[in-house]
Amino acid sequence: MNVFEELREVALRQNAEGEFPGWLLADVLSIADDPERYGDRTHLVETLVSQIREYDPSAGAGCFGTAVGIEEIRATLRHLTLP
Repeated sequence: MNVFEELREVALRQNAEGEFPGWLLADVLSIADDPERYGDRTHLVETLVSQIREYDPSAGAGCFGTAVGIEEIRATLRHLTLP
């Protein structure tokens, strides 16, 4: 499985489990579905996979260790989609 397939799988699974917000899912899937466009930024895609895997809607509200919040994910998405 390549990193783009992994991104799709992780995002869909997290969304189905009710953790990952649906309003952000389309942006993530558009990256997963366009490896030709984002192929030169696989390091950021790998970061995004890790962040979505560790996403916790309560991140930042207390001591959640390695939990990742939505703003970190949005920042990575912005870096990925810069021209």
